[in-house]
Amino acid sequence: MKEYIKLCLAGKDTIPERKGILEIKRKALVERLEEIQKCIDYIDRKQGFYDDVLSGKTEYYSNLIKVESQ
Repeated sequence: MKEYIKLCLAGKDTIPERKGILEIKRKALVERLEEIQKCIDYIDRKQGFYDDVLSGKTEYYSNLIKVESQ
């Protein structure tokens, strides 16, 4: 973003370069946002699973450890 500020200070002739910098930055942010949304979706699914286990709707199971049926 330092380069972007430098270009801003250089005036109107640098607008195409600034647009390019912003396009690259936006793309990177969208990719990060998508990854964050995947993480949030995973947490929401796990919370739903735990709610179902606690309410008795679903029997608990684990992919990490062996769980004895109760």
